Amino acid sequence: MIFRSRRQRNESADTATLNGERDEQPDVDPEDGQQLVDHDQVADESTGPESPEAPAGQADQVASVDPTGAAEAIDPIDLADLDNQEWRDLGPYDIAEVDAEALEEPDAEQPRIDLGSMVLAASDGMELRLQVDENSQQIVSAMMIRDDSALEVGAFAAPRSGGLWAEIRDELIESAESAGGSANLVPGPFGVELRRLLPVRTPDGQEGYQPSRMWVAEGPRWMLRGIIYGQAALEDGLETPVAEILESFRQIVVRRGDEAMAPGDLLPLSLPENMSQGEPVEEQGEPVDESADPQTQSGEEQ
Repeated sequence: MIFRSRRQRNESADTATLNGERDEQPDVDPEDGQQLVDHDQVADESTGPESPEAPAGQADQVASVDPTGAAEAIDPIDLADLDNQEWRDLGPYDIAEVDAEALEEPDAEQPRIDLGSMVLAASDGMELRLQVDENSQQIVSAMMIRDDSALEVGAFAAPRSGGLWAEIRDELIESAESAGGSANLVPGPFGVELRRLLPVRTPDGQEGYQPSRMWVAEGPRWMLRGIIYGQAALEDGLETPVAEILESFRQIVVRRGDEAMAPGDLLPLSLPENMSQGEPVEEQGEPVDESADPQTQSGEEQ
């Protein structure tokens, strides 16, 4: 497992959003040639029709198709029925549902990465990237990368009554469409899955659409979001490589804490204790605009 962290040079980056999008796209690591994916901040969606750039080498991940009309190709689904079902029998889990002491014990077969509000399970061949705000030194996202697929995860505070995912889906769809892309709601492994095609531009000037899949699991006063990129985002079912991504998402343990937080607030992340303070940090070359898509909040404290 390769452990990396990246600093984010942006004064507003300490305010994470549920539906905000950074303007990074999958890139190729020059060291090993693997496709790597950074945070799903594909575009500053408030800037209008101009598309963000996508790095070279992504012809197989950027679709040169017009997304208009994609919604008609999806059969209607009963959103309320999917929302009312329980989808966490196999995880992800709340900290109260597992043996918390066992999580702290070293496990050679299943190493754990404790980020504070989330505990991730490492696997062979997985790379973890953390996005760190340069000013606040706070981690704003965690990305698990395996082969040519990636899963970006974040946990958010949610109302006691649940239902935050149902509240914000329409905003995500509107945001995608206003950026010139498309979004559809389909049945997924956690109820309602959001699939998006967002416009990107490759370094050689070609324009296309970047696919992603979004899974959301709701637990006691928290909501866990997972965004899938790369080859796994191009697949329709749950077979490999989606199966490995799904297993990583299911094994996450969320540690909500007791502090009062507004719905939609990002649960704080922290560096693992066993991470060397002297480990080199990769910096982004350009600032990231997080002013688009304000954080969804209902004003209710937890």
